[in-house]
Amino acid sequence: MNKPRYMEDLFKIIFLWLGIGFVVMGMLVFFGIMRPTADSVMQEPAELGAVFLTFGIAFGTVSAVLKGIVFFKNKLHDKLLMEGTRLDGVVESVYLQKHTQYGKESPYRIVYSYTYLGKDYHHKSCLLWEKPDCRVGGSITVYANNHGRSIIQL
Repeated sequence: MNKPRYMEDLFKIIFLWLGIGFVVMGMLVFFGIMRPTADSVMQEPAELGAVFLTFGIAFGTVSAVLKGIVFFKNKLHDKLLMEGTRLDGVVESVYLQKHTQYGKESPYRIVYSYTYLGKDYHHKSCLLWEKPDCRVGGSITVYANNHGRSIIQL
């Protein structure tokens, strides 16, 4: 599996597995393998199973919505590479996003700025899984459109 390019891609994976886990727990309750404890607020197994299934379906729905968002972001990314206006941007910072991990790796992000049609823009790159070879204040290639959307090409 490819490493995620966007945070929504990571969240999609998380919500998918949460949904699967809750659906499995709900099925275990319905089959009588798992039962409510004496301290449980819900003592009826059917109610507990329904709650688990409801949460599982909700998490699965969120995962599906995030999958759609990622699809459109990837489509925009490809469109900007092919049809976007090529500009020179400036690297403002490069940092390791330590609080985000996929496996045991953390991605890098590049904060960059550029001027297009007389307006200054400041954006972040997508998740980069290898350390980028650029320095603060250096030049970077930016592909932008008229709607303020942009991507960088290393």
